[in-house]
Amino acid sequence: MRIRQVAVGGIMLLALSGTPAAGQARRDRPTLVFTVSGAYVDGTGLWTIADQPVPDLSVGGAGLVDHFAINRSIKRSLGAAFSGTYFKGAHLGISAEGMLLGLGYEDACRIRPPVASALNEQRCNSLNELDRSAAAVAVSAGAIYRVAPGEFISPFARAGVGLLINNQSPLLVVAEAADGAEFTIYDDSQKGTRLRPAFTLGVGTTIAVGKAYHLRWEIRDNILGIQRVTGPTPDRGEVPPHNTAYKHLFSLIVGLDIILERRPGRRY
Repeated sequence: MRIRQVAVGGIMLLALSGTPAAGQARRDRPTLVFTVSGAYVDGTGLWTIADQPVPDLSVGGAGLVDHFAINRSIKRSLGAAFSGTYFKGAHLGISAEGMLLGLGYEDACRIRPPVASALNEQRCNSLNELDRSAAAVAVSAGAIYRVAPGEFISPFARAGVGLLINNQSPLLVVAEAADGAEFTIYDDSQKGTRLRPAFTLGVGTTIAVGKAYHLRWEIRDNILGIQRVTGPTPDRGEVPPHNTAYKHLFSLIVGLDIILERRPGRRY
């Protein structure tokens, strides 16, 4: 009888001591997390040229030159993202993501007085009204670190590196007269798709809404390499001096995680 009691006590002690290990094993199971997100992306200034000479070469306007102050900014926009993350352990994961960014441009123009040409005034005013919406995609790979995996609320931090794929020129500036005639102020020798470096830094948290689903929110700094004009041209219609600047586009991202956990004897 005493041996039975000792045996039962020993089994219970082993069971209690094995529970944390079993829980740890469950937390350490490899998992795949697929995330679908929507994003609000803030804008920022891109470049400013304070004095760009613009001649009026129309009939009767030859010899008239005005000086434009031109500013280009990146517009606020909405975006979307899809990502996949692999966690071999509990905390550190490897992630790949594609994020759709608006990356449209907004121009502002002002003629430095006195105004010499009414046609140039029309052209300058058109830059304030033209819509330059666009779409760009940032693809990246990186790492995510979870602070409290398995908890109801789990903060995380991420970092990534990748490429920005953009099909709208940040250099090209085309104005219009009142009759719709186009007038190129700055040209661009590369009007097709361009690739530039992109980096991401983000912090956020997930909130468990089910065993296989989490809500996710994140504040992210999208650091994008974008060409900018650095100086005026001596005449209109030329490619302006330029370089690549790294602009910070902050975004608020809200998404849904779909969690697939690898179990013993089966895949996901």
